[in-house]
Amino acid sequence: MKTVLIAHNYEQTSFAAMSYFLANHLCNQGYRVVFISKRPYLNQSEKRKKGKGELILCSWPNNFRSTSWSDFVFFYKLSKKYKPQVVIGHHNGTITSVITSKLLFGKNVLTADYHHVCTESYLLDNLGPDWKVKFFLFRKIILYNFFCDMVICPSNKAIEDVTNKFKHKNPVLIYNPLPDRLITNQSPTIEGNITIGYLGRLIPCKNILWLIEQFLAYESYNPQTKIKLKIAGEGFLKEELQEKIKKSNRIIYLGEISYKEVDEFIQSAHFTITPSLADNAPTVVTESLMLSTPPILSNRVGTANLFSNMGNAFLFSSSDSEGISQVFRKIETISNFEYKSLCSEARKLYLKHFTMDKYFEHVNSIILDEKFKNDKSHLSP
Repeated sequence: MKTVLIAHNYEQTSFAAMSYFLANHLCNQGYRVVFISKRPYLNQSEKRKKGKGELILCSWPNNFRSTSWSDFVFFYKLSKKYKPQVVIGHHNGTITSVITSKLLFGKNVLTADYHHVCTESYLLDNLGPDWKVKFFLFRKIILYNFFCDMVICPSNKAIEDVTNKFKHKNPVLIYNPLPDRLITNQSPTIEGNITIGYLGRLIPCKNILWLIEQFLAYESYNPQTKIKLKIAGEGFLKEELQEKIKKSNRIIYLGEISYKEVDEFIQSAHFTITPSLADNAPTVVTESLMLSTPPILSNRVGTANLFSNMGNAFLFSSSDSEGISQVFRKIETISNFEYKSLCSEARKLYLKHFTMDKYFEHVNSIILDEKFKNDKSHLSP
């Protein structure tokens, strides 16, 4: 039976859902999927029959990290038992799984890592010493160029980062999908106050303090503005953010919200906003599209090239004060007809690029066909 190993979180929340649903999809197709889950953490491995295939669920020896000697020994035994032909890693689960499988099986295994965080955002947010930053980047260069057959990128920005910063010759573009959670496609009307929602971490690369400063400046010139800014999230800029928003009663900070509250937060807003200075592919932008809420996003968001300004979103430069002010002014005067059109086009963009079916199609055509293109035998044993 053809075997695919995935190291990620076996859960349906946020972008981890891509691996959860991919594992079950591949099992139904007739693959054996070995899934090493960091969350939830499993004390004992489980084997489940699914469709034509089977799913083996397990976790690393400890739930803190996966790069200790015991983790390498664990993976060595696991991979010797199941002999995966494809290994797909996410985050720190990649190091042990990709390196060990490549050393064991060489050209007989196809190894792939997901490039979730771009170098620029990592440098902006890192508070540690320079040597740690340099070591992290050097380690990625070694991992990508000596152990990864391909690096999976969720945006063109990620492709550029992998090519230019890490000199990897085989980055592939596969957009991060989300399962469709839209229940009722009823967008709020543009009447009275207009709510713009920010959902994300409060860290430098997200550019949240700049956004607040721009909104405060806009409000000072337009005291009668109908716009309200609603912010949800946690991060080490929290105290500075709370101090800045004291100057306005039109900025509301909700603190951290649970994942169960995300859809309600997004759908209660007329727009979401992502002012990032550097961002490969923020999940909240895809969630916004999925829920038919038009996004406002900076041109530094990795997927910005997919959007049409005032067609399915509003675009601005992450350092252009006049540009974001123009967006605010346009929103003040937008008609219900224009707004409904934005909502509809945002939803269409999700259906075109970010559904689970599109993701399965890309994984099959880019990763699995690359490995098994010369093997036309039936998948099941």
